[in-house]
Amino acid sequence: MAADHRGAPGADDLANLEWRRLRYFVAVAEAGTVTEAARRLHIAQPSLSQQIRLLERSLGTPLFQRLPRGMELTEQGRLVLGGVNRALGELRSSVAAARAVALTATVGLCRGVPQSVLARAEQVMTHGQRLRIGYEQADSQSQVRLLRAGALAFGILRTPVDDSGLTLCTVNDEPLGVVLHRRHPLAGRPELTWPELSGQRLLWFPAARAPGYAATVLECLQNHGWTPETLPEEHSSHTLFRHHLMGHDDLVALRTRSASSGDPDLLWRPVGPEPPRERLALAAAAHSAWAGRLTAVTTDDPAGSST
Repeated sequence: MAADHRGAPGADDLANLEWRRLRYFVAVAEAGTVTEAARRLHIAQPSLSQQIRLLERSLGTPLFQRLPRGMELTEQGRLVLGGVNRALGELRSSVAAARAVALTATVGLCRGVPQSVLARAEQVMTHGQRLRIGYEQADSQSQVRLLRAGALAFGILRTPVDDSGLTLCTVNDEPLGVVLHRRHPLAGRPELTWPELSGQRLLWFPAARAPGYAATVLECLQNHGWTPETLPEEHSSHTLFRHHLMGHDDLVALRTRSASSGDPDLLWRPVGPEPPRERLALAAAAHSAWAGRLTAVTTDDPAGSST
């Protein structure tokens, strides 16, 4: 076959080559005949022959000799095949190296999340894959906005929240109990009832951080006959939390058992009946690549949760 060098491509023209045609060229070179290559590729033989001709035209050089027994590579074809195979090898190595690099995810974290819950959330986020996680302190309400804006991959937040556009996976569901100092008049009770909390003030976080959660808990208290005066807890420091509770016989806080510290001067007591609950969820934007990790996990009995 005579070479037609009109319009032969320079190095810069290779960008116009179609990967599909190169793949077809390799298949024909390996199979030795267009008929066998078409069978392996699951395409029609005439279509494959046309694609090979178009590739030769775009390269400006013959790649095969058409012989009665099949297709034989020309010298030019052998050179092109070697280049394509080297390029494929480099591509495979690059893809393998890229897959070996851990993804990075920025995760919003609300205050007071126990370590056991954080570990459970990380199991869900990694889902058996390598993932480099960086945490960013953010309240539950802010996380909803940041997730929708794509500024966070995941968020660990208190529910309920406006979950439109989000995918949520519960990672902890635990009853709240009462935290008080060990010399508090109620400290000797192994379990508290709602009437015993009458007259007690509540050390409480600013509701704007998690308005849905705050409203749900306070409504539960009111339904049980306790409408406490709230003392805002502006800081997340345990030292300040402890300082507020110590020495006040009319001030208590609400925490889950798992979030209560090992401070010897503070006690945690269950309260009932029907205490409010804290539900922590792992969230991602619904249409993001991260959301698939949440929907793939079964959470019938979230690890670390208590009843």
